[in-house]
Amino acid sequence: MRVSFQSGYGGSDWVARDATSNNYNVSSWPSGQVWNDGYYWMYDYVGITTALDYTGNDGVITFDNKDATFVELGYCSGSDLWLNAYDSGGILIASDSGPANRRSIEGNESGPGTLRVDWDGTNYIAYVNVHDMGNYWVVDNIRTDATGIVPEPTTICLLGLGGLLLRRKRSKA
Repeated sequence: MRVSFQSGYGGSDWVARDATSNNYNVSSWPSGQVWNDGYYWMYDYVGITTALDYTGNDGVITFDNKDATFVELGYCSGSDLWLNAYDSGGILIASDSGPANRRSIEGNESGPGTLRVDWDGTNYIAYVNVHDMGNYWVVDNIRTDATGIVPEPTTICLLGLGGLLLRRKRSKA
């Protein structure tokens, strides 16, 4: 596996949520696509959350080659959500956050938010931590330039675990 998604507390794998199954509380973005009545905005059809079988509010995305210069994701959360980037020594090198933005509860009709962290010019991103204060969030549309993620036709790379999409913006030399 070139990228791993695990909870920060119990180490459980993240859960892929397929909105077309009608089992999840999501709304499509842009509005009016296939589904449109849940609390959580979601791009595409598949989003991920931390597993529900542990107590905690965070998850970690680890890149095997530990060489990303940026990580960006779409999110919808019931409280403020943070994206923190760490180097291979566990040192925080960048952070971004956004407010609660659920569709029905917060009255947000402008869709998912976006969080992005960039390297500091010296230390590459080895992993990121996604966390909030209440364990009610979904992320999707994850983008990075970490090496070792082999793109399929043009820029889209389909990972296992139900179809999470990673999009590459540029290649490293």
